[in-house]
Amino acid sequence: MTKFNWQQIKTLLFTKGLLTVLLLSPGAASATSNNSVPEIKNTNYAIPSDAYFVSPDGQDTNTGRTVNSPWSVAKAIAAAPSDATIIFRGGVYRDVQVNIRKNLTLQAYPHEKPWIKGSVVVNDWVKDGNIWRKDGWEHSFPFKGQPESLDKNYPLAGHRDMVFINNVTQKQVGSKSQVVPGTFYVDAANKKLYIGSNPAGKTVESTAKEFAFTTSNSAENTVIRGLGITHYADNAINIRRPNVTLENNTLIWNGLNGVLLTDTDAVLRGNILSYNGRQGVAGVYAHRMLLENNVLSHNNVENFSKQWGAAGIKTIWTDGLVWRDNLVEHNNAIGLWIDESTTNSTVVNNVVRKNASIGIMYEIAHKAIIASNVVYENAPAGIMILNASSARIYNNTLVRNHANLLIKETPRNNTKTQEIADGITWITRNTVVKNNILWNSNGPTFFAPSCELREQSRQMIPVTDYNAYYRPAVNEPQNFVVWGLSGSQCFNTFRTLASFVSATGLESNGLEVTNSNDPFFVNAEANDFRLKSGSPAIKRGEALPADIAHAMGVPAGKVVDLGALQSQVSIAH
Repeated sequence: MTKFNWQQIKTLLFTKGLLTVLLLSPGAASATSNNSVPEIKNTNYAIPSDAYFVSPDGQDTNTGRTVNSPWSVAKAIAAAPSDATIIFRGGVYRDVQVNIRKNLTLQAYPHEKPWIKGSVVVNDWVKDGNIWRKDGWEHSFPFKGQPESLDKNYPLAGHRDMVFINNVTQKQVGSKSQVVPGTFYVDAANKKLYIGSNPAGKTVESTAKEFAFTTSNSAENTVIRGLGITHYADNAINIRRPNVTLENNTLIWNGLNGVLLTDTDAVLRGNILSYNGRQGVAGVYAHRMLLENNVLSHNNVENFSKQWGAAGIKTIWTDGLVWRDNLVEHNNAIGLWIDESTTNSTVVNNVVRKNASIGIMYEIAHKAIIASNVVYENAPAGIMILNASSARIYNNTLVRNHANLLIKETPRNNTKTQEIADGITWITRNTVVKNNILWNSNGPTFFAPSCELREQSRQMIPVTDYNAYYRPAVNEPQNFVVWGLSGSQCFNTFRTLASFVSATGLESNGLEVTNSNDPFFVNAEANDFRLKSGSPAIKRGEALPADIAHAMGVPAGKVVDLGALQSQVSIAH
């Protein structure tokens, strides 16, 4: 968990009068309203001959075996045998909160869009002065998490009640007297729900369930695909058994997370995980999870603390994760966050942009490949390495982040004997940085606290080479590289790459370009980061080690271009 002081980070980042850029950076994103809610994908999964069918108006007295005789969801999941496929017809399902205890496949009927909602439609409103009241309200979801997860400016973030009027979310307030248009208040003690906007002629929905599906008991190998799940107080789906696959689902507007993942070998592919209260995905002991071709966007709509747990995705205590080919954007938090004692991570070929905090965070972890990602317009950093060891950072395209790359250490050491023996020390060591393009940041590049450039700092970053650095003018930013702690004698700044090379012996094959005309990309202002003809990044990189090349999906042992190598560079805009 992040415990560093953000004021300290700001002091480090914005020495020499650059503080205002943090607050005004184009990468600063915030949660938005749900006036444009993502749709469920159009899927066309085959229907096996022995399938079971459900619909919003399904009856338990039906056979469940034909399209015209569907069951309810609860009946189908209880009655269908292990390894069965359950087909969801289109429409809106309410009152679904099911523990899946056997291996099942849940999927959408071809070309139909089933919405599973944890809310109920609220009618019978009573005018109460200038606001409206619902009597006999039985649902309340107070805060039950860690106090550190809350931002003091948003004390109700952890209250998981939600109200939607014509699909537009309302803001929760702490008392009846605070209710105004666009807000609501839950008086749990007196069983009353208050809203500030006139409900006449509108659909008012409010959360009534905690989760849609939980996999437990013998539910390993369960598959859930093509469904939309929304309005749940906690998580749309809790994965508590191994080998579960979530594919092409839309998991949005849930009070905490789209997915809570606490078991091994899960596959999350092609999902939309957006507008959730805290995280798109939360992973704990989620060993060997594959996160592939998903959209993680606009999460942390409830304004949980960005320093503690809010993220597009965050995992802790996980080994062997692979995150690739995802679009991670506009999260009101860190985009991709690898945290506490996570090992052997692979983060490749993602587009990470316009998040309100760090794009890719690698913290108190050990061994990672972070390669061929396009990371732009995040603040305070595109990629940050913090109290983490053996990160290899290859062929990333880092553009217009406040600082494109931060490598830092704070006084946090692991105290767990076995983890230390396995190399998980929580000390920044052995960071390798090669073949990246660091383009036009607002702040300097590295931080490495040390009074001895050639000793501790070289242990933190023993290798940085074959990287290209671009800025439009010599003072943008003023300091090219910062090496050390600000406010102390252990603080070194370099205005040019040449001065950095001379002092450290690093980056001897690096490239610095200072020019008002960008020679690298087709159209960086339009976020098209393909290399233009004649770009100095073409065939400028060092040949890739076999494992790095394999992770990126390119041949090993050949000279490569600088920056991201895969096709997402052309679609980043």
